[in-house]
Amino acid sequence: MAFVALLFIACNGISQNNITGTYVNHASSEFSVADDTLIVEHDKDHNYLIHRTTKFQVIDEAGKKGRPQHETEEWKAVFDEGSQSMTENRKGRIISFDLTKGILTLENSTYQRIN
Repeated sequence: MAFVALLFIACNGISQNNITGTYVNHASSEFSVADDTLIVEHDKDHNYLIHRTTKFQVIDEAGKKGRPQHETEEWKAVFDEGSQSMTENRKGRIISFDLTKGILTLENSTYQRIN
């Protein structure tokens, strides 16, 4: 019986190979509009590279969007099999996954997997 339970847990856990991909998030408020893209790339062992690209526009007091601005970042993260999540190395941000829904969660933001 214990073997069956361990097999079930192993089959339902996140495989390091199936978290790689591109995830997107769109956010807006009365002050700005932003599109965020995270590309999760396996490096080696439990290590990952995450390429973040953000395009945003600030909205002025009249409600007019400013010119588009772009930012890029590269993060390193480590996948933890026990928690089935990643920890980003620089700021210690936790990245979790719901692979059945194709969702990556970073702090309070939800990203949808597109490939």
